This record gives sequence, structure tokens and C-alpha cells, in this order.
Amino acid sequence: MYPKLLKWYNIPMSEKASGADNQQGRLSEKLTPDYVVGIVDGEGYFSVSAIVDRSQGYDNYNVRLVFGIKLNAEDGEILHSIRDYFGCGTVRFRKDDRKNFCDCLEYQVRDTKSITEIIIPFFQKYPLRFIKKRRAFLKFIEITKMKEKKIHLNPKGLLEIQRLSRQMHL
Repeated sequence: MYPKLLKWYNIPMSEKASGADNQQGRLSEKLTPDYVVGIVDGEGYFSVSAIVDRSQGYDNYNVRLVFGIKLNAEDGEILHSIRDYFGCGTVRFRKDDRKNFCDCLEYQVRDTKSITEIIIPFFQKYPLRFIKKRRAFLKFIEITKMKEKKIHLNPKGLLEIQRLSRQMHL
């Protein structure tokens, strides 16, 4: 799998560079902002989950922010390089036993600090090119700011965040 990626990026593979860690390091050095924007435009997503958790006997208003990229497992090794590029997030294997579906790798950033300090500034500096994805990103920023101001901690604020999150995918 790695030799295919190295060939795609036109990176020579030396005999001493056969370890996966070494190759991943070399790939992440070659990523450009335009390449990352292109991957996210095609395969990335910004997701918001705004819920009321009543499992503890009281209302707990919660907003979860997720930035992610999901790829076929065969192509997904690049996600490790993207994780290294941003310096945050995790890459997980997702098994899918459904007929006509394939296993995948998924890169996700879920912590608000990384989203606000790394992901959002990156895409503000290097804008997404697809209009629909850019629109979702702008709603994502708006919701993130609302969460930072703790607007989600009351029913009216949570409803507004839910309304905005539905608009992200129109």
C-alpha cells in the first residue's frame, strides 16, 4: 500500500525507508494546504450534534463538534499524514460488513480547543472551494462561537444551534 502512495506523490522509496513510520513522516512533509483543502472538499465533513441528555435525571445540554475525513481503507493511509499535518485528531479503522460497502479509515478532530485553534483558522486562511462545503463550514464556525459563549446551555440556545446544524447540509 505505501509504495503506491509514494509513487502517487512522486517520492522515491529508498531501501532504508521501508518502515511505515518513516514513510508516513515523509508523506506528511509533502502535503500542501491546497491538497488538504481538496481532500476536505471531496471527502471531509463538519458535523454538529446538539442534544439534551436526561440520563442523569436532569437536563444536560450538550453540543459536540466534529471535523472529519472518511476514506476507503485502501486509500485511507493518507489520513495519518493529514493528522500529522494538523498535529491533532485521531485516525480510526471502521469495519463495515454490509453488502456492497467497504471498510474505511476515518480521521476526526473532536476537541473544541483543536477545532477553534487549528482547524477553523486553517480553513479561514485556506478557504474551501466547494460552495456547499464552505457554507457548512461557516455555519460550523457560527455554532462553535455560540458554544464558546455557552449559548447552548439553555433550551432556546440549544434549539438555535439545532436549527443552524440542520442548515449545514441543505
